[in-house]
This record gives sequence, C-alpha cells and structure tokens, in this order.
Amino acid sequence: MKTSSFKKTVLIFCAVMLIICMSAVLFGCQDNEGLDEVTTEGGKVSSNQTGTSPTYNNYTVTTEIATPTEGYSDYSEMVNSVVNSVVIVYIKSGEDSEWISNGSGVFYGEATGEDGSKVSLIVTCCHVIDDATAVCVGINTADADSSNDQTVVAEVVGMDDVSDVAVLKIDGGGYNYATLRNTDEAPIVLGEEATAIGNALGAGISTTKGIISGTSRNVSMDGITMTLLQTDASVNGGNSGGALFDSNGYLIGMVNAKSGGTNVEGIGYAIPVYDVISKSDSLISTSGNAEYGGLGYIDGEIRLGATFAMMNSDQVTSNFPGIGSTPGEGEYYYYVNSSPTEISAYGSISKSGKADTMAYSIIKSASANGTNYVFTDDYQIDDFLDSMKVGDKITFNLIIPEEHSVGFFQHYYTFEETTCEITLYQYVYGHI
Repeated sequence: MKTSSFKKTVLIFCAVMLIICMSAVLFGCQDNEGLDEVTTEGGKVSSNQTGTSPTYNNYTVTTEIATPTEGYSDYSEMVNSVVNSVVIVYIKSGEDSEWISNGSGVFYGEATGEDGSKVSLIVTCCHVIDDATAVCVGINTADADSSNDQTVVAEVVGMDDVSDVAVLKIDGGGYNYATLRNTDEAPIVLGEEATAIGNALGAGISTTKGIISGTSRNVSMDGITMTLLQTDASVNGGNSGGALFDSNGYLIGMVNAKSGGTNVEGIGYAIPVYDVISKSDSLISTSGNAEYGGLGYIDGEIRLGATFAMMNSDQVTSNFPGIGSTPGEGEYYYYVNSSPTEISAYGSISKSGKADTMAYSIIKSASANGTNYVFTDDYQIDDFLDSMKVGDKITFNLIIPEEHSVGFFQHYYTFEETTCEITLYQYVYGHI
C-alpha cells in the first residue's frame, strides 16, 4: 500500500541532501513588477498531447510541445536558450523561519483569463514544497546582469505526493516557458544526450551534461514505486524540481532523486515529461474548488493514508502468538504498521475519524455493497480499493491486538475482533 509521505529510503531526494540558505541573494519575495518580459517564439498547443488544453479556474492554459528535429549545433547556444525557463524555489517552513533555497522549478505554461489577465504556471517536485508555509521563486530575467534577478511570491496550485509533481502559480506572463517534448512522436531513447539545469547545492542555477542511461527504472521509496528516467548527468541537492533537457532544449524530464551511497556515482533520476504533463494538467484542471481549499488533485484518487504489511498464516502466528484466527491457505491478513500520528491527515482513514481504531490493527478482510472480500496473491488490498470510487463506504473486519508486559522481557497479547467503517474521500494532498 502506498504511504502518505514522500520520505527517503535508499534513495536520497536531491532537495534534502543539502539545503543552503541564500540570504546573500534573496532580499524577500516581491511582486513581479519590473521583470524583463521574455517572449516565446512559435505556436502554443496543448501539453497533454490529446489536443485538449487544461483550464485553470477561468483561465485557458497554453503550453508548448514539439517534436525534435536536428537540434542545436552549438551546445552553449542550446543552454542559453533554455536556462531562463528554470527557476530557484525558496520556501519558509514556519511563520518566523528564514527563507531557504530548497530546489528548482520549470516554467510550464501561461494561462490567460477572459479579461486578458495572465498567470504563469511552474512545475516542481512535491517534496520540494510539501513542508512549506510560504513559497517564492527566483527568476532570471533573461539578460546578462544577474543582479536584477527577481524573487516572486508563488501560490500552490496542487501537489501529488505519489508522482512527486507539484504546480505553482505566479502573476503575470511572458516568461521563457519550457518546450515540452512530444514523446508520442519522439520517444525518449537510451543513450541520447541529457542536460540537467537546476539550483545545485543551493548555489544558483547551473548545468551538467550526460546521457539517458535508463528509460524505465522502477524505483521504490517507502512503498511508493515510480517509473523514472535514469541519467548520468550530475545532480545534487537543489536540483530537485529542475529540468532535464534533450539536445533540442526540449523538456524530457523533471529531476527528483539521486541514488545515494559511497559506492554510487552517476545515477540520477527524473520524472518523465509525459508523467509531468499528465499529473500537472490534472492538478491544474481540478484546482479552484473551495471544498478542497482551492488545491488541485488527481480526480478519483482514493488513498487510505496508512502503510500496511501483508502477512500469511505463519507470519501472523509468529508475530502475534495466541491470535487464534489466521488466514487460510493462499490468503493474507494486513497489519496496519502506522501509529495514529503517522496516518495521513489527507487520507480516508483520518477523514473518517478512524485513525485511532485502524492504527496497529490487523485487517482480516473487507466488505462493501454486501460482499465480503478476502485477500490473496491475486486480490490484494490495492485491487479492492481500485474497484471502489469516491463516496463509497467500506468496512474492514479487524483484529485489535493489545500487548501486555510481564516483567522486562516477557509479553503476551490479547485480541479483540471488531469492524471499522471507512468512507472513501477524494484524496487531495495538502487539504485536511
């Protein structure tokens, strides 16, 4: 089962490897008055490769997508053409905290209102901003003088902790929006050039070059499995949320992790651009609903918000001696290995007010619409949830173990069987 947080295990997220406060260059967030206007050549079409543009509230969103052709003959020319589409992301983690540079972001698209007003949308990683109480972005204003670069207040449009994608908004338009690669017509291939641009080590925007060394790597972190691009372009703390460009300067991925360890070199990961597009467009299109605090979400997503351990009969009896009830041949129970405080406030368990009941319980089976379901290799708890929809009510048949101590080293359990009804709510990350 997926977890409700996005914490490191073997992989170390770039943004939390090293966070450096940039007080020398950040003088507080401002509005975007006085920013040099940056125009973008070429037509704008939908980024979702289906011909349907997402909308942001009453704004129509336009993004650029293109199929690679011959590419740039001069590498520095390519870098200079795209570097201003990458921003530095600054956050505050509390009302009285200092601003810190926590990662990077990429200009995704422009949204125009019916009255002609414009906002600009920026994509970054969810883990870059998920603990933020306030967000700013540092923008290079497309001239050679970096002293007039601006920091601009940003608002969160929406976040998704499973895909690690988040969308920010700033007022105004005319920025250097990234051109998104049309991977339907030009799939990302092994060995092609890849350039990472981001706020490495919090020292400001920099660039590194490598290749795509893997096009479909399944990377697991705390039960969340992501399919990512692998690159040997050097990425470090602060690159998270930054860009991975191809030789044409088209966005092919968003850097989100690197592999840690003293024996690991040259292994970085990026969310493929097609996943960035899919999740970003969903977050944009669903934003603005007052019921969810205006935050965007992945429509129809259901999350219980706890972590689970699957146990067969032998595992149940060895972990809970004296339990009596055990799963049948080929069947499984689930142990909820989350404390009440570890169960996500955004998930259906907490929203149903059942965090205390479900924490450290054993799920024997589940029922919905008059049918009881047991769990097997071919029918696991995720399969059960996939058959449900937002608003459904489910009942878990539970065994509640209570541990009793006898002296310092001895203990025994007593067990209570009960049921717990959960209402399945739309999962909106960041909204309780």
